[in-house]
Amino acid sequence: MSESIILYGTPHSLYTAKARAYLRKHSIPFDERMPGDSRYASEIMPVIQRLMLPVIELNDGRVIQDSMAIINHFEQSGQGKFSVYPQNPILLISALILDLFGSEGLLRPAMHYRWNYFEENKTLLRAEFGDCVAPGASEEITQAVADQAMAPMQNYLPPLGINKDTAPAIEAHYLELLALLQKHLWDHPYMLGGLPSVADYGLYGPLYAHLARDISSSQLMKQQAPRLYRWTERMSAANADIPEYGDYSQMYFEAGQIPQTLRDLLAFVARDYLAEIQATVNATNAWLAANPDIQTGANVCKKPHQQTLGKIQFEFRGIQCHGVNKPYRITLMQRITDAYDALDNESRTACRDFFAPLGLEDLLTLKTQRRIERANHLEVWGAVNQPGEEPL
Repeated sequence: MSESIILYGTPHSLYTAKARAYLRKHSIPFDERMPGDSRYASEIMPVIQRLMLPVIELNDGRVIQDSMAIINHFEQSGQGKFSVYPQNPILLISALILDLFGSEGLLRPAMHYRWNYFEENKTLLRAEFGDCVAPGASEEITQAVADQAMAPMQNYLPPLGINKDTAPAIEAHYLELLALLQKHLWDHPYMLGGLPSVADYGLYGPLYAHLARDISSSQLMKQQAPRLYRWTERMSAANADIPEYGDYSQMYFEAGQIPQTLRDLLAFVARDYLAEIQATVNATNAWLAANPDIQTGANVCKKPHQQTLGKIQFEFRGIQCHGVNKPYRITLMQRITDAYDALDNESRTACRDFFAPLGLEDLLTLKTQRRIERANHLEVWGAVNQPGEEPL
């Protein structure tokens, strides 16, 4: 029997979108509440130690924060209709790469199109940010608190490398992504075939909560990639919602059926995002070298509300881009190397043969010197990492 849960989130929250879509698609009943709900401040924040979304509260009182942790809870409890982690190694690693890219790599276009087109978006944003702070309040109150709620979000642009110099590259990057996804979704309802995987949920967060809903970018998506906009509707549905695909089988691709459109999407990730992940790993390793006495289990960041560990520099479409080192990215990246390390030699060789021509071979073995785990809803230092294994 499914648990009766409370989901704390907002309609415009990228990471809430991932969790909400999973709950809907797997028919897991939930009641959604805003972070302005009194119980969030009095009972949830003291547990998770910071203002973060999404959070679920189970009927036994347990609290789970983070979209990945929420999805994994229901995967492990057997409440999902099907696993969002494909068994085929190439598909699994492809899904994990796209989850990483969607959850972290698409923050730049998501935030750029939201806040650098604020005049076009402000009517919707002021309503939604006001509602999340003061749910159930009058329009006058919600409008009064909206600007204060939005201000911290706009401050995230410089740390994400979003400025007047990078804006043209960000938009070119996004327009190319729209074209790739439009082409793929013309023939396939989901990223890996007839079922939504973690690849879909990772991409869905920014592509729905920001880019398909905000006024300016919504129009752009509908004009440039109508199949992608339709996919955002499909991901919100409780059923498969694939009538335009005829009798398309509700299964993941077979090993020999991986289409060129998926390969093209993965190659795009390599070209436009791999450098940032490599810079994140290098910066983390440099920090560890300068702090050799870190104890296992120690918080990665000094304070719970902090989410970065210094700065990074990387090339993005020919531009030197400055950003921040987010330890959370490492927790997503480790799933890729963990999946690869768990394979036998034959499967590892097959994965390298598939991902090397796409430019993604490095992701199979890319590791920080120490793992980053999650404990008590925070990122903590884990054990020393073993070097990536080479196939025999």
